[in-house]
Amino acid sequence: MRREVLKALGVEFGYYKEPVIKGVDLSVGEGEAAAVYGPTGSGKTTLLLLLAGLLKPWRGEIYIMGEKLDENNARKLRGLIGVSFQNPDDMFFNDTVLDEIAYTPSRLYGAGEGLKAASEVAEILGITHLLDKPPYKLSGGQKRLVSLAAAIAHRPKLLILDEPTVYLDEETTEKVVRLITKLKEEGVAIVLATHDLELICRVADKTYVLEGGRLAEGNPLVKRGLCICRA
Repeated sequence: MRREVLKALGVEFGYYKEPVIKGVDLSVGEGEAAAVYGPTGSGKTTLLLLLAGLLKPWRGEIYIMGEKLDENNARKLRGLIGVSFQNPDDMFFNDTVLDEIAYTPSRLYGAGEGLKAASEVAEILGITHLLDKPPYKLSGGQKRLVSLAAAIAHRPKLLILDEPTVYLDEETTEKVVRLITKLKEEGVAIVLATHDLELICRVADKTYVLEGGRLAEGNPLVKRGLCICRA
């Protein structure tokens, strides 16, 4: 039986008076990938920010590894989470790719371990040739890979991905799919928000459909009468 890594119960949130996220329940276990699918503006990014502890719910509770995420332990529990934003530029603030990837593991485990972790992850993703370059000068696909490397270098228990394949070419998309598959095999729980139905078909163990601020477990592929994607 998979150990539960993430659990959300009755989560509600809004930016003004009206809620954007309405009573959301969600559960993800070790080695499991949950995809959140929904139209533009449905609140997918907001939901991911809540699950990552970067926004505070109006109501409801979020648990990471069985421990409630709140102001008393947010810093500790966020160390168990890796996040890759839809726009990688939103997360870059270091001078080089190496510094960007090594930042979180260095803070958690020390500079030496941080640099070692960054080098190992860069090797896995095939971006060692980028380590001395400024992140903002990279191509869109390269930025995506760097953002993923930065999200996983500290070996999180939970990985949160916002549109991880958007604007990527086929080769880079394959790298992302292989990475997600590898992380699942290592027991990492993954939540990804995406419009990419093929990605859902290839990596998701469960799918949630977000619409009108409400989340329901279901399958957008069935609604559209699509066949099962390639294995």
